[in-house]
Amino acid sequence: MKDGFWINYRTGKEFDIDEHETWIRRPGNAKKLGIPSKVQKAFPEFTIVKDRIKFVMFLMQHAPIMRVRGHGNYVTFEYSSRSRNDPMDSIWLWGLKNAGPFTGMYIVNFATGEKTNIYWRDFKEAMESGGAEAVMRVAADRTEIFEWNKKVATELLDLSRRFIGETTVASLSLVD
Repeated sequence: MKDGFWINYRTGKEFDIDEHETWIRRPGNAKKLGIPSKVQKAFPEFTIVKDRIKFVMFLMQHAPIMRVRGHGNYVTFEYSSRSRNDPMDSIWLWGLKNAGPFTGMYIVNFATGEKTNIYWRDFKEAMESGGAEAVMRVAADRTEIFEWNKKVATELLDLSRRFIGETTVASLSLVD
């Protein structure tokens, strides 16, 4: 997979890119992606590289775009929208072209605070059976399982410390 993509989830326009900030600042690219001209006029307010995170967040908050980044065996999708449908449809279309069954997907909606980790095969099945809402139900179920497993692991560590002794188990801990 390439380093990343920009997707306009309203128009379906998708661009594979080298680096998100660099690509969108190149002449003509913001317009091609569908960034409104009044948003483009604010680009100089952000210092290149130094304000990269603020700049990308600003773009996602003011345009219907999604940042997609590849990380080997998983892909991150980041956007900011009160609606789930268009972004999830865009992820589904992207996955049909680019993902395998075990491609991990980390989806983050900055507008609502929703996040999920899901395999492409599960995402695809949920979308085809119930749409965007079904994806979030699957995600909620996984979160509950993760929290339950974390609780059980914490209790087991506490028991181990009690029976084996603090010094033997001192190096064991859970990663939050």
